[in-house]
Amino acid sequence: MLQIILAIVIAFLVVFLSIPRTIEILKEKGIIGVDVHKPNQPEVAKGGGFIVLFAIVAALLVVIGFIRFQAQEVNSGLLAALVSILMAGMIGLLDDILDFNTRTKIVLPLIASIPMLVMQVGTTTMSIPIIGTVDLGVIYPLVIVPLMMTFIIDSTNMYGGMNGLETGLATINASSLLLYILFAPLFTNVENTSQLMDAGIVSGALLGAALAFMFFNKCPARILPGDVGRLPLGATMAAALILGNMDRLAVILYIPFLINFMLYLLYRIHVKRTRMEYIKFATPRNDGTLEVPGPFTMYWLLPYLSNGITEKRNVILLLLLQAILAYGGVVILLFGIPF
Repeated sequence: MLQIILAIVIAFLVVFLSIPRTIEILKEKGIIGVDVHKPNQPEVAKGGGFIVLFAIVAALLVVIGFIRFQAQEVNSGLLAALVSILMAGMIGLLDDILDFNTRTKIVLPLIASIPMLVMQVGTTTMSIPIIGTVDLGVIYPLVIVPLMMTFIIDSTNMYGGMNGLETGLATINASSLLLYILFAPLFTNVENTSQLMDAGIVSGALLGAALAFMFFNKCPARILPGDVGRLPLGATMAAALILGNMDRLAVILYIPFLINFMLYLLYRIHVKRTRMEYIKFATPRNDGTLEVPGPFTMYWLLPYLSNGITEKRNVILLLLLQAILAYGGVVILLFGIPF
């Protein structure tokens, strides 16, 4: 547990202490973006998510060093997770610079799953409701792990774009995973495995970094993460879930992300068939409420249905929904209902 706390503290401090100066530097270099969901369209520093990536990596390296200095073995899965997170950050940085098309954005994160695939992280058995425990054998590392990582990275990147949404979702998801690890031994009377503890270390680094960044990214944002920040958020959470063999929790956590992905696909089909203009962002009215073309993403549903909700309130309600799902999912899994 000390290693998890260390990961949280290191990641939090790196982000919290670095971001103020990072904002100044980005503005001095002209690396700024328009906060499109505000009526006055303010300019803020963008691409600051590289600090989140650096904090997660730094926290994991410190913990790995701490383990080695205690003359203990470092599990290969933890090292694979570290490399995958770094690769996701590199892909995000390239995307910020080159602005890949949609198909490339979706496929590229598959590369970040290679270290997890090569090291065969996770167990090949999965517990499926009603069916029971199934051993997938080689299918798990070759198919399930790449698909799972790619989906979580892509869906994390897509389910964002409003102040505090990405970091808030990451904070809730990471904390729910840690809560499960913390309380699981009390319900099962079985000590956590080394794989679960590694998952806790990775999710701890994510929690610390995301929570600290949210202080500066919440509405009104002083800095935007960019893809260099969003992709590592997804990769870190995916790595933690795979390390801990927490496929059931992953299903619960990413229900809204899946809905968002499906709504986006429907929107692209609708745009193509009707030849209407593709709109990427909501349009802020003078009173700060959001106008959207339809219920085509999770973060457009409430503005479309209410026709009078601000970005800040929209994000708060979406985070509340995620919190209910995440923490409710942990309770369900701990009590074994209905699994």
